[in-house]
Amino acid sequence: MKKRKISPRHYKEEMYDTKRAVLSYEQLPLEDYNQNAGDKEKDNKRSLSYKKIILALMVIVLLVAIVFVVFNRFTCSGCSSYNLSSSNFPVSLKGSLVSNGNFDTYSEGFAYVSDTHYVVHNNNGEEVFTSQVSFNNPIMKLNHNGSSVIYDLGGNKYSLYSSEKLVYTGETDSKMYLADVTPDLNFATVTESHDYKAKLSVYSAADTPVYGYSFEEYYITAMALNSDATGAIACGVTGENGIEKSVVYVFDFTEEKPLAFHEISSDVVFDCEYLDDGSACVIGENASYVINGRNFSKITKNTYSQMTLTSYDINTDTGELCLSLSRSGDGRNCTIECINKSGSIDSKIETDYAADYISSYKNRVSISDGSNIYLYSQNGELLSSVKITPDSRQIRLIAPDASVALGLKDISLYSF
Repeated sequence: MKKRKISPRHYKEEMYDTKRAVLSYEQLPLEDYNQNAGDKEKDNKRSLSYKKIILALMVIVLLVAIVFVVFNRFTCSGCSSYNLSSSNFPVSLKGSLVSNGNFDTYSEGFAYVSDTHYVVHNNNGEEVFTSQVSFNNPIMKLNHNGSSVIYDLGGNKYSLYSSEKLVYTGETDSKMYLADVTPDLNFATVTESHDYKAKLSVYSAADTPVYGYSFEEYYITAMALNSDATGAIACGVTGENGIEKSVVYVFDFTEEKPLAFHEISSDVVFDCEYLDDGSACVIGENASYVINGRNFSKITKNTYSQMTLTSYDINTDTGELCLSLSRSGDGRNCTIECINKSGSIDSKIETDYAADYISSYKNRVSISDGSNIYLYSQNGELLSSVKITPDSRQIRLIAPDASVALGLKDISLYSF
């Protein structure tokens, strides 16, 4: 924010005639003195009364405004504090299939990749960009600014996009299993390797090799770049004496060897993401993990306590991980845990509903059981709910009081 320059005050110097006679109260007759003093006292009392009345009125107006805001927040059915327009919804999907992981939001809207198209929309549902896709199994990784990579899982082709155009297309020498991209379109791939379990390759936006690492012992299940493409995190898994064992690598591209290496026993880790440049989270079948500290040397484990993970959301905007853990076999009776970038649990939300899908936006958390979307404050208060179409699958909050939902044939907007 630009600071306002304060101009120096200029004071007018008054010149007094020292020879001018000054009339004091001592020179007035007694009766005039008392009359003037009484009039002055009355004027002071009258002025004080006016000030009290004005102050009281200002306090009343302020209290009314506060009450109005508190009682009307999140009670407006069908409207949004972010002035979202519903005129373009529902948005018809291009293509016949959109997988749940291939639908996501960015700062100004949402995007998806189907079996035939990659499409970007703004928050009002207006189409910003579309491109045909000819991959057998397209996978999308989307950034907060709308940049993305679409790659062919098990193939060797990929494409890099800004929010409004195709920027680059390329091919890998071997089968590709994972890819990620930064907001500035630096990118990385994990591919098959004939001599090793897998290979990590990192490139600049100009397709110039930046870093490479070959994994000897572990099959890589997840990988993520940090925001400025100076490092990466990768998860791997293997079997040791019939027991599953996982590992987490943290890379600094100025170092040949991994910056940090953490072994995790009796768990299978399958996803990871940076919460910020100094912290990363890892999702496993039995627990979640946050890695931070000096050189990512500290790992904090949060077990699911014999509950079942039904859904999770990694919010890179707030640097927080939200988990939905079911206490019953049918997926109902869930505990929502919100974990910050230090690994501490900020809040727990107890609900009787199932949480098949979860999404967070700043201090709001929403869950869907396939019939309704429920909106919670992060302190656990149920703020609102809205009924959704039966074919709705993945949900994504795009405002504190609005969500989009992926259906079989379209994307719908729901306001609380």
